[in-house]
Amino acid sequence: MKISCLLLDDDPLVLDLLQAYIAMTDTLDVKAAFTDPLEAHRYLTEHPVQVLFSDVTMPHLSGIDLVRSLQQPPLVVLMTAHPQYAMEGFNLDVIDFLLKPISLDRFLKAVSKVAGILRVNMAQPDMQNDTLTGWGSFFIRTDAQFVRLHYREVLYIEALKDFTKINTADGRTHLTLVNLKNLEEQLPPGLFIRTHRSYLVNAARIDSMSSLEVKVGGRALPLGQTYRERVTERIVNHSLIRRQQ
Repeated sequence: MKISCLLLDDDPLVLDLLQAYIAMTDTLDVKAAFTDPLEAHRYLTEHPVQVLFSDVTMPHLSGIDLVRSLQQPPLVVLMTAHPQYAMEGFNLDVIDFLLKPISLDRFLKAVSKVAGILRVNMAQPDMQNDTLTGWGSFFIRTDAQFVRLHYREVLYIEALKDFTKINTADGRTHLTLVNLKNLEEQLPPGLFIRTHRSYLVNAARIDSMSSLEVKVGGRALPLGQTYRERVTERIVNHSLIRRQQ
């Protein structure tokens, strides 16, 4: 089944480019395309879609303000020529941030991220949209009880042989008899990222990173060489403010 989407950019040439990219794939179903964010807002309130590809800077209503105004926003991929908006966008839990001019390979990567998250959501429909935006929760079994943990509370998860230790923002830890690989497969890939063979980290909780470590909630965790490129691409490259030439 194709993924329903809405395209929004005040530049018609960008919309044409996206339509051309989408025509090369068999993944997306474009329900509407707008140059006016107010028209897009009206459409979204009456016709839900699974993903919104939106420009950031537009007359009357920015893409970021549009997402904030929606009671139940779809998955969001933001597009702009101005990288300084990236951090604000990721604070809204957008799935990806595409810098213009948008290349085909980066667009396809964004589509793959969206498809992966939707597959998880379809496999676990009880999570629904709250899971995808980080407001949802999940249960683990620890000792003789089931404990609910909210995604946004989780800082990182550490492998301990057949157990995993889940560390939360309030300083608590929870041990559960599920190994890290199985836990990673059941958590939303858009929210958590593997930084080391023994660590799974809440991507939105990473405060800083170097070539050897990431810092999460004041704790330095190792960054494995195998995972370094993927973590850098996901966490830094799309939100890095660069010196202009």
